[in-house]
Amino acid sequence: MTKSDTVGSQKRGSGRQLKERNGRPNDYLFVYGTLRKDYDLKLKNKVSDDLHYVGQGKVGASMYDIGRYPGAVRSSAGDEVIGDVFLITDVERVLKVLDKYEGINTDGRPSEFVRKRSRIRLRNGKEVMAWVYWYEFDLSKKVKIKQKNYLNYLKNKSSH
Repeated sequence: MTKSDTVGSQKRGSGRQLKERNGRPNDYLFVYGTLRKDYDLKLKNKVSDDLHYVGQGKVGASMYDIGRYPGAVRSSAGDEVIGDVFLITDVERVLKVLDKYEGINTDGRPSEFVRKRSRIRLRNGKEVMAWVYWYEFDLSKKVKIKQKNYLNYLKNKSSH
């Protein structure tokens, strides 16, 4: 699998990585919704051996309630989304499973999500380039989530 900034392009991601393996940058995954560490999703069992929790991170983005899951879009308006950062050990296997879960189409049809490398700031201030699934469909009828953390949003939503 060719690594790129966006699935299907030939550009290479850039940015400082925490450590390198075998002389190449590590691959990270940033998740903000149903793939979060503390969200109970059986699918994670398929990839748990190849995902190693690094810590919480944040990205400049806005998050929306899509229904049973959130969708985030890049934002330079000062909004942030908090999520979990994982180190991926078997990149091809993990991304194949997650691309299927996120509905990434490889036949040219529009996908609800697109996977792109994005700069993530860890709690300790370091930055990593991580794969992020960004929402691509129309948000005009979706509710913007004011909380930065989807898990907190769910707790507040269920208590009302």
